[in-house]
Amino acid sequence: MRKARYLVAGAASLLKPLFLGTVAVGVGLSDSGGFASAYLRCLIFPSVVPALCMIFLYADEARYRAYRPLAGFMAAGSALLLAAAVFPGLRDSQKLLLAAKDAHILARSATAFIAAFLADLLCAFALMPDSRKRADQASRAALPGGAASSGEVAPSDEITHPNNKEQ
Repeated sequence: MRKARYLVAGAASLLKPLFLGTVAVGVGLSDSGGFASAYLRCLIFPSVVPALCMIFLYADEARYRAYRPLAGFMAAGSALLLAAAVFPGLRDSQKLLLAAKDAHILARSATAFIAAFLADLLCAFALMPDSRKRADQASRAALPGGAASSGEVAPSDEITHPNNKEQ
């Protein structure tokens, strides 16, 4: 079943490298179009991995379920590192403003930084287990006899045992 949340999170994660590039140019880490920006693109490129995982999950969630931990690890790790990156800027905000050369550029960089952080959070929330699915599984397990009492066949019942004469 296709889930729109994976598509939205994938699109947001695909835009994240653009946001990070805007931040890097805005705070003076790179010039626009020079050698430093080409090197920075190589550093930012791994941010595309969660986007690809999300798009694969949108295409076929059951088939690509193994990508969920990878995308979750990258999104959560990136969000944590972005949150930690705020502290040096807050500690010396005047130096940050001087590096940006203009309050308008700094505001644009801060907006791009927040957008990149929100893209990571969106990916992390999209990967959270569906609460309705968990509640449904918990209610089935609470019934006497578990899933078998609701008429469903439990996965272990589908396995043919050697003692079973039906083959």
